Amino acid sequence: MPTVSADIRRTLTVVVLAAAALVAPAATASAAGLPPNPAADPFYAQPSPFPDVAPGTILDSRPITIRALTLPVPIRAWQVKYRSSDTRGAAIADVATVMQPVSSTSKTLVSYQTAQDGLSLDCAPSYVLATGTALPAEELALMVPLLAAGHTVVTADYEGPRSEWTAGLNTAHGVLDGIRAAQSFAPAGLSGPTTPTALMGYSGGALASQWANEVQPTYAPELKFAGVAAGGVPADIEYVARRIDGGPFAGIYIGAAVGLSRAYPEIDTATLLNTRGKQAFEDVGKQCIAQFSVAQAFHRMSDYTTVPQLLDVPAVRNVIAQNVMGTRKPGSPTYFYQGIFDELALTPPVDALVRKYCAEGVTIQYNRIPIGGHVTVAVQGAPGALAYIHDRLAGKPAPSSC
Repeated sequence: MPTVSADIRRTLTVVVLAAAALVAPAATASAAGLPPNPAADPFYAQPSPFPDVAPGTILDSRPITIRALTLPVPIRAWQVKYRSSDTRGAAIADVATVMQPVSSTSKTLVSYQTAQDGLSLDCAPSYVLATGTALPAEELALMVPLLAAGHTVVTADYEGPRSEWTAGLNTAHGVLDGIRAAQSFAPAGLSGPTTPTALMGYSGGALASQWANEVQPTYAPELKFAGVAAGGVPADIEYVARRIDGGPFAGIYIGAAVGLSRAYPEIDTATLLNTRGKQAFEDVGKQCIAQFSVAQAFHRMSDYTTVPQLLDVPAVRNVIAQNVMGTRKPGSPTYFYQGIFDELALTPPVDALVRKYCAEGVTIQYNRIPIGGHVTVAVQGAPGALAYIHDRLAGKPAPSSC
């Protein structure tokens, strides 16, 4: 655990648990007064022609109401549309939500990555926060104490306009450019790249946070992060895919394959998928994780493909190699928290990733949690993650367990 006092840990625990009780009842997207679906909302449209501007440049913004949170402090919030880059480096427009306590005098920023985990803009954090639909309580329970502590919070729709779920570079670019946009967004009153900034996320949000940490030194060298807290990290997507195929989490493998095939057209789904597979990919491609994880549970990928093992196809292997963590040295100290019995974000790849980072001289604190599964560790590990972020933004040196 981070080196904080017992009083701080107890306070953070109470805040996290209380935050879960502060979650507003989910609204329906068709209710009067709610924003339109992104597919019908011009704010989400890609500019045409696309302006020749640098990544992170704000293209549009608007104030919004956050219906997904019931907060102990009043906040103001905006959606910010900004220029980012997809996997190939082409210009795209992403959207981020910037939230700030009205009375806060703090000039700190936390980039909070939700587990976006979906293949449709219906799953995008900006839409979910504005409508109050589908955001898990554990995500809300982490945003609430960050805002209550006075931090400005930005959360990006990091999958991009085509919902390229699990595509590492596309994801990292979305997060980093969202931070650039938030730091330069005048109404938030931050200090540009000198803003004390930290990143945080669990599961899919940890994938986004740590990919941003690895890519930052080359893609956004002007950004400096106080630290990153990442829990339940899917460090090696091939390792996970082989072990969840055909089991209760098989839908996550199938969803990830859909997302990667959008980012990498060299995954030739026209020839690799049979008729049943093409229909499954079409269906999953319109869904969020709550839908496809149930509908595709216990299915095997081989039932959907024209090849015995999709993961052994050379083009697929090449894509996987580009999307496994650890090929780049992260730019910032990191706190990993991991359930040793995590049944989804499996522990051996995280152990190996931590060893690799430590060998490279990265400051890593690693908390292996001995009890609980993937969902419960999200709650169990939250106080330690919040304490780590709190200490780094307060300027305390990052501890190491290397």
